[in-house]
Amino acid sequence: MLDTNVLLDWLLDRDAKRTKLIDKLFSSVGGLQIPDVVIVELTFALEKFYELPRDVVTENISKVVDEPIFNCNRALFRRALIDYSKYPALSFVDCYLIHYAELQHATPVWTFDKKLVNQSRGRAKPLS
Repeated sequence: MLDTNVLLDWLLDRDAKRTKLIDKLFSSVGGLQIPDVVIVELTFALEKFYELPRDVVTENISKVVDEPIFNCNRALFRRALIDYSKYPALSFVDCYLIHYAELQHATPVWTFDKKLVNQSRGRAKPLS
């Protein structure tokens, strides 16, 4: 299993020594689990801490999701990334939540968030 900092080092090449260790790990294992929360945290760090534009964040998260060595919730994250790219007013967590609910057959998402209601194409409903 990987944590967020390993993925940040891998994506951003923040430290050459660490990158070599990560590459060695990746070549020595058959697969690594990445929990949903790590990808959500990774997105937040790229967007808020590193202040990367949304298209670069999307590119980096896609790199993680599409990497064959990683075991992650690909279907969920591929769907969430589409809405994250398409609706700049929505956070990645909003996009994740909508698609998580869909995949769990648990829509609508009840919320007070008017942006989410307005941009969710009926998948979120206002709680009023």
